[in-house]
Amino acid sequence: MRCLRFGLLIFLLFGVSAWAQQPTASQQATSTQPASDPQAVAVVQAAITALGGATAISQAQNWTFQAQLQGPHANGNVSYSMSTKTDTGQLALANGTTNQAPLIQSHFLPALVGAILVKESQDPDFAILTGGSSTLDSVPVNIIVFAIGPQSIPAQIWYFNSSGLPVLVDFKLPAEIGARRSFPNVVSLSDYRSVSGVLYPHEIVSLVPGKPRELVTIQFVTPGATAATNNFTGQAGDLR
Repeated sequence: MRCLRFGLLIFLLFGVSAWAQQPTASQQATSTQPASDPQAVAVVQAAITALGGATAISQAQNWTFQAQLQGPHANGNVSYSMSTKTDTGQLALANGTTNQAPLIQSHFLPALVGAILVKESQDPDFAILTGGSSTLDSVPVNIIVFAIGPQSIPAQIWYFNSSGLPVLVDFKLPAEIGARRSFPNVVSLSDYRSVSGVLYPHEIVSLVPGKPRELVTIQFVTPGATAATNNFTGQAGDLR
């Protein structure tokens, strides 16, 4: 089991000082967008290839996990499912009416790094920019920024190792798949394993400075080809 050192994560949270600002709603809505950096796009495409390729990644429409969680949001063994279906369902209000439910915040969504990269690499709202290089535990990494708006405000900062695999992601703006989104945290990803030709990280560590970590250790993941209803799973740490 491999976990990144807490001090190193704090350094990486604040080390890219030019991109430390959290995007606002008005900035996210701006339509003018700078062009992506071809070198950065090439790094992302290489990562998608390393993770199994866009075709294989896109074949999965639902995923079922068996995992163990440790942390402030959830503990113990869980069975967890999610899919690309975007219907979030309805919430009953106190006045007797219903409203569209918000997206479900999920600790499992970062396991779908391949699907996230395929989706976001095709999203015109993102500019993909080069953030330079650094090291993680003495291992060289490439830094790629998914930015939004004319000022190139960083939405997400990704760290890729020499094999092209994401090892750390700062989700300043959460990623979304189906009716779920990631927590706006820094997460480390490790223990990649191939399932149906696609690599999935089997250890996910969510960290916020000064707060306890949430550790997700995946034992099994089973992808499927049909999108299914996304159910809220409180015992796995889901939040709305």
